[in-house]
Amino acid sequence: MTDETKKDEKPAAENGDKNRPTYVAKQYRVVRVDDGWKTRKERIGVAFQNDNGSICFRPSGVQLIEGDVHFFPIEEDNA
Repeated sequence: MTDETKKDEKPAAENGDKNRPTYVAKQYRVVRVDDGWKTRKERIGVAFQNDNGSICFRPSGVQLIEGDVHFFPIEEDNA
C-alpha cells in the first residue's frame, strides 16, 4: 500500500475541515403500539463520504445490527 493510497482511505472526519458527517444511518424498525404495529426509522449512527468515494459508517454505541442500513443525507438545518 502506498502513502497515496493510505491518504485516500482516511475518513472525511479526519480530513481537517470535513469533520462533519454527511449521512445519518437509520434502520426501519417495527414496534408494537396500542392499535397494532407501526414502522419507524431509528437512528443507529452516522456515515462520512470519503475523498475516494467510499462511505465510512460509524455506529452509535455498542449494538447488534441486523438487516439493511439506510443512509440519509444530513440537511444543514437538521445537523
